[in-house]
Amino acid sequence: MKLKDCGAKDLADAWAAIAAKRPLIFHVTNAVATALQANVCLAVGASPLMSQYPEETEELIALAQGFLVNLGTPTEAALAVARRGTKAANARGCFTLLDPVGYGASRFRTESTDGFLKDCSFSILKGNAGEISLLAGVGGATKGVDALSAGDLERGVLGLARKFGCVVCATGEADYLSDGETIVRVTGGSALLPFLSGSGCAVGTVVLSATAACGDAPLGALCGLEAMGIASERAEKRCTGSGTFPPLLIDELHRLRPEDFLDGPPRVEKCFERRCGT
Repeated sequence: MKLKDCGAKDLADAWAAIAAKRPLIFHVTNAVATALQANVCLAVGASPLMSQYPEETEELIALAQGFLVNLGTPTEAALAVARRGTKAANARGCFTLLDPVGYGASRFRTESTDGFLKDCSFSILKGNAGEISLLAGVGGATKGVDALSAGDLERGVLGLARKFGCVVCATGEADYLSDGETIVRVTGGSALLPFLSGSGCAVGTVVLSATAACGDAPLGALCGLEAMGIASERAEKRCTGSGTFPPLLIDELHRLRPEDFLDGPPRVEKCFERRCGT
């Protein structure tokens, strides 16, 4: 489905598909966010699988409906699993997501991500505003794994989606999403998300779970971004600070229902017309 055609009912159906199909999401992710991503995956109705042992990679890919590569704490074993897994996933048509955590923080991280994008295909490329801006060459800055500033994200997500033939997400105060034809801006969410280590990694889990369940990358990515926005807003209302926010966020993701995508204020702005011809 093209982004321009995704409506509220489509988002509700995509969310319902997670509980109905319980997709298995194979994660190669960082040591900081592993537990959070596993718990978020379970909360939304999917099934998490984590491994950094190269020799079992292809066997596990054969079981999975989604393969997530997160480069936050790179090791030789993790990079080997990521490469073998992505190639195996591409061969069998399994949905894939690359999260280039810390892109620009070091030459090694930058070259590793560039190498993956040169050699492998991904269904979804998801990063924070600084990472995606730097990848796209449209400005922006990072500090370690955090975004300091964003560049021209509309141009950035559109350009990367066209260059790599995938869906591109940039998360931040507003999230930007493109399938190479349409640019979407998703508003809402909680100001406490930046105070939760691994919150961006968790977005990747939700996005890929929805994508693997509904079988459509643009729809699944948009569904995942909306889900995190709704759940984080609700968690913020119930919490007393950044310490009580994480478990309540998991609660709210677990409590989220398809009908929640049909109610509430409009969150999605389709802004392609401002970038026609780029």
